Amino acid sequence: MGGSFAGLVAGFHTMCEMSVEQPSTATMFRRALVLRCPHCGSRRTFIRRWLGRHDRCRTCGIRWHREHGFELGPVALNVVVTFFVLGVSMVAAFVATAPDFPVGALTGAFIGVAVLVPIVVQPFTYTVWLAFDLASRRPDEAELATAAAAVAHNA
Repeated sequence: MGGSFAGLVAGFHTMCEMSVEQPSTATMFRRALVLRCPHCGSRRTFIRRWLGRHDRCRTCGIRWHREHGFELGPVALNVVVTFFVLGVSMVAAFVATAPDFPVGALTGAFIGVAVLVPIVVQPFTYTVWLAFDLASRRPDEAELATAAAAVAHNA
């Protein structure tokens, strides 16, 4: 058994990485921004139509709802993006129309932005949040085995 504990741990870590190839963090975020599964890169992800979701990616089987309370992250991200877009549009509109602000038109436009932006960015916030979650808490062997079994069951 003549090896150090650190060497054994490093060897075990290398064997685990070889058995399951995980995408890099940059790759996962790049995939998420184009509405692909952050884990496998497939277009057949968990997004169903625009606002609906399947339980799992239909290609790799990874669950989008990985733990209790997971949905809080994408909803919070959606709110942050919406408020940012609303704030930037307000500043731009006020600068462009100063000193005589068309209050009625601006109010209508801002209400439109506040309603449409969350709907438009909703699927993106879910895939980006899943990429963040997968990058911060990589799936273990058990989760990957469950995902593979779910894909095999649905095939």
